[in-house]
Parts: sequence; structure tokens; C-alpha cells
Amino acid sequence: MPMKPARPAYSEEEKHKARQALNSYGASSYSRCFVDPNAVCPVCGQSVYFYSNDFGSRVFFDELGKPWTKHPCTDNGRSNSTAVKARPVSRPLIEINKILDAEKKIDQRILPASKKARKKSWKLALVTEVDFSDLSMSVLIEDLSTKNHQKHRLQVYCDQQLLNAGDFVSWRGNVFSFLNPGTLESIEIVNGEILLNLDEVEGGIDHNEIPQKISDMVATEKRHFSYALTSTITVQDELRPVLQDFAKKGIVGAKLVAHYLNATGRKTANGSPWTPRLAAFLILLTGVPQERPHERHKSRSSRDFGKKQPTKRTTKAKRLKSKRVSVNAKPLQKNDKTPAKLSSDVDEWAKMLSRLGRVTRKGHEE
Repeated sequence: MPMKPARPAYSEEEKHKARQALNSYGASSYSRCFVDPNAVCPVCGQSVYFYSNDFGSRVFFDELGKPWTKHPCTDNGRSNSTAVKARPVSRPLIEINKILDAEKKIDQRILPASKKARKKSWKLALVTEVDFSDLSMSVLIEDLSTKNHQKHRLQVYCDQQLLNAGDFVSWRGNVFSFLNPGTLESIEIVNGEILLNLDEVEGGIDHNEIPQKISDMVATEKRHFSYALTSTITVQDELRPVLQDFAKKGIVGAKLVAHYLNATGRKTANGSPWTPRLAAFLILLTGVPQERPHERHKSRSSRDFGKKQPTKRTTKAKRLKSKRVSVNAKPLQKNDKTPAKLSSDVDEWAKMLSRLGRVTRKGHEE
């Protein structure tokens, strides 16, 4: 079993230079390694993160990200501070990398050292894109804690846009934390969570109804067909081979498809059971033909492949002609190549008939 490489030993001089570098950047805590404070507390003069909203709330934070520690001097930030109203911005990538390299050399680590600790810790990310439509908010975030700034996708069903490009988000696994844009209080959600009353949004929907077109899909029903954790894989791509196999076995139609999807333990993207309505949308999205095998064979055999199909009248005439030929024709012997010629001699006929019984010819009795 290969041995893990030992942590490199740094000299006291290297450690001293690393501490100086961190002090010059003001990187004394987790979020300060990635985001430069944008304000100074009007009471104590400490560097802080300043947020404000359109409702007049002003909040100073010591730390960005979970648990969003507020600075104690300002009583939730409701002061007449002349601090800038601009949101905090992330440090340039080259600066973050210098801080991360220096942070590794000091004795007291700021960031989690082991892979297991990093996995359990909350990480800080920057919102780069937001798409809000049809009661669905899709957010692309950029992880600031890694040198390559990996990107992740967050999806939430809500009635208002909760994030904008430039906002900061804390995330750990499938859980995300950020500030409510109206109250500046922290929100913690699970990826794909629904912050809506679905009974109100989807009120009046008959789940046994069979829709005829995809445009009949309600906005919140889209959660059943796309995974929140990825932007590439969809339920219709995953279940298309399943529906094709169902069709070969004669399992077609929204009601049957929904029943067998549930019976085989298959769920929608958000883990819900299939209804005939959702199965109908799935069939439309996959494009799998809903014909039973014998129906497909029948329709295939009746297609015109360039040959004129015989009519009933033509077929009947051929049968009658065939019957006349078979009645009038004399069967050939196995070795005969041509049919035998009938004799015209009356005496010869009489002899042949006499062999069958008492047949005589007047004036020529034997």
C-alpha cells in the first residue's frame, strides 16, 4: 500500500513571510481568505462586511457564509453609518491562490486541512448566473475555496428571485445558505426545495388527466423531469429505453406506463410517484411510439412499398380462373412430358369400355 506523502516542513523564515502576507491581505478568518471586507465599523473601526436592502435595513457581518455572524457593535446594522452601500466582492483569483499558499505554511490553519474536514465544512461560493422563470430559480455558483473554482448548480422553486449575480452563498453537500434579499436574514434550503404552496399553484389539476401537448405542463411540474444536481441529465433521457422496452411488451398509454414505472420502483426527478398526467408528459418528451406490437406489425404490413396492392375484384377473378384451369386440366403422369392424345377410333373406344363392364357394340358382339 503506497504511503501518503508527508506534509512538507517549512522553516521559521517561510512561516514568518506567510504570516506577513496574510496580514497584508487581512486574511484572518475563513471568508476573508476569499472576500475582501467592503466597510469599516463606525463604532470600533474594525473591517466588516456591509449589506443593505431596499427596505432600509443595514447589516454588518464579521463573517460571510454560514452562520452569517453579525458584527455586535451596530445593533443589526441600523445606524447612520456612512459606510459604502456596494456589496462585498470576491478577491481576484491570483490573490486567493497566494493566500491559500501562505495559509498552508502557518502553524495555526485557517482553512480545514484534511479532505474529510473540508467535506464537512461550509464552503463559500459566488453567484455567477441566475435564471428565474416559471416559479423556478436556477443558480450557477462558483466555489471560491478551490483553486480551479469549480461550478455547481442550485435550483429552487419559489415565487420571487432570491439571489442575484454577485451574491455569496454558503454550501455543504446539497444544502445552501444565503441572505434573504428583503430581510437580510439567513435562509437555508436543500437543492431542489419547493418554497411554494403547491396546492395553490397546481390547484385544479386532475392528475389522471391525459394532456395532449407539452405546453400544458404547469411551471412547478417541471421539477419532475430535471435533476437539481445536474444540468445535463434529464428523466426523459434516462427513461427513454425503459419506455421503449415497455412498448415492446405492450405496456403503452399513460395509465399503464405510470403504473409500471411505480411498480418497478422508478420515481420522478424529485422522488415523487408517477401519475397518468406526468407519464403522459414523459411520453411526449421521449417521443416513444405508443403502439402495441401487433398494431405495429399490422400497420407495417399494410404499407405501400411501391407495389400496387390487389383489389378484392382482381383477387376474386384470379381465384375463379385458377379453379377453371384446375377442373378442365388433365393431370399429367409423373414421367409424362406432354399430355396423351385421345383416339378417334370407335372400335378402340368400345374395347376400352367393355373392360369396365358389359358394354357391347351392335353387330360386333364377341
